[in-house]
Amino acid sequence: MAITPLALTHIIHKKWYNAIFISLSIFILVIFYFLPTPNGLTLQGKMMIGILLSAGILWITEPIPLAATGIFIMILQPLLGIMPANQVFESFGNQAVFFLIGAFIIAAAIETQGLHKRMALGLLKRFKRNPRNFTLGIMISCATLSLVIPNHGVAALFLPIVTSILLAMKIIPKQSNFGKISILSIAYGCSIGSLGTLIGGARNPLTIGFLSDIGINITFSEWMLYSMPVVIISIPVVWIVLQIVFPIENIDITLAKNEIQKQVHMQGKLKKQEITVLSILILTIFLWIFYSDYTYFGLAGIALLGSILLFMSGSITWKDIEKKVPWGIILLYGGAITLGVGMQNTDAGTWIAQTIFRSFSANPYLIIFGLILFTMMLTNFMSNTGAVAVLLPIGMALANEIPGISPLLTSMLIALSGGLAFVFIIATPGNAITYTAGYYSTKDLFKAGGIANVLCLFILFAIAIIYWKGFLGL
Repeated sequence: MAITPLALTHIIHKKWYNAIFISLSIFILVIFYFLPTPNGLTLQGKMMIGILLSAGILWITEPIPLAATGIFIMILQPLLGIMPANQVFESFGNQAVFFLIGAFIIAAAIETQGLHKRMALGLLKRFKRNPRNFTLGIMISCATLSLVIPNHGVAALFLPIVTSILLAMKIIPKQSNFGKISILSIAYGCSIGSLGTLIGGARNPLTIGFLSDIGINITFSEWMLYSMPVVIISIPVVWIVLQIVFPIENIDITLAKNEIQKQVHMQGKLKKQEITVLSILILTIFLWIFYSDYTYFGLAGIALLGSILLFMSGSITWKDIEKKVPWGIILLYGGAITLGVGMQNTDAGTWIAQTIFRSFSANPYLIIFGLILFTMMLTNFMSNTGAVAVLLPIGMALANEIPGISPLLTSMLIALSGGLAFVFIIATPGNAITYTAGYYSTKDLFKAGGIANVLCLFILFAIAIIYWKGFLGL
């Protein structure tokens, strides 16, 4: 097939774009190698900061795949003499990596058997009384499903379901506020719901991996104890923001009800394999909640047990896993883990924390607010997992420097802030996936997302001060 001049121009621009940012990332490493080492920092620490900045540029601009940047981080550390190769690759064996693999396999089985669509429609049909109720239903359904399935998978599932309903209702893209809210409810519901459990987003097990490296072990139920108040409060607040920014026109919801009913009917009765997968999912979640302490199975052990049961029951095959599990995320995650370990072992994180937050006068409230704000800003411009990976070692260093701030507190602040990316298309897969439907513009996303982000910043700040520090003693 012939390449058009426009397509050729795009390819050339893309190659130049990639070459510029790859060169910039390497140039930063060279500059850091020859720069004098600042007071209070070792040569290894200086080079770890260089790797951090180099990786940050690659994660933001993506001239190479995110997973490739993870590999790049791993090979640079022994190459530059920062840490021995065996020590770097030991970090990749963190049990949180295997939790993530097990969780992805379970999610793949749910998708393979079509159980995810049945669950989505089952939730949606309970919210079809009126247009506002329907959009709230989309947000709650997406958030609920994101508790047990990675949020990008939930967004990819709900988009065709909701767009088919909008098409049946003859909703015109970008002209209907109902259409805008319906599609944005998918993106925002998935993002908020992904905070609630360790399964929702890769940044969550990344965080417990960092914490376990310093001897702080968080169970599945403890994570939910910390995070669910943020989810429960944020969902209605963000939904109200959407209703105010985009007042819904007067429309007939009858066609939506009919379309949902039609799709539910097409699903038929629960099949044997669906029942098997559902039973294994319930068992796995039960074990995660009550037996994920490290004196029992541990989070990774339970996730892998659930995976093995799925294979034994014939609910999934290895070919399904090869197609559906995002292996690149595992490599990105592994690289991020080694980045954090390197930043901690060389005290580079401590040096950055002291430099950046010196003006905060060691005020714990300003530190908490600053961490939330800085993470939210960064996560709107780059991969959520990448943003959290960059900031976790800095947060841990702050905790070691400032009284009244614990490593668990800073880590939870960064992890949850890292999921609240509402402003830009590139901020999260949910935004990018839903934007392709064409029902809202980048201006719509910026308008609603900016207000939602500011409100969620204050929600998280209030929960951190009142609930985490005041009530739980974090």
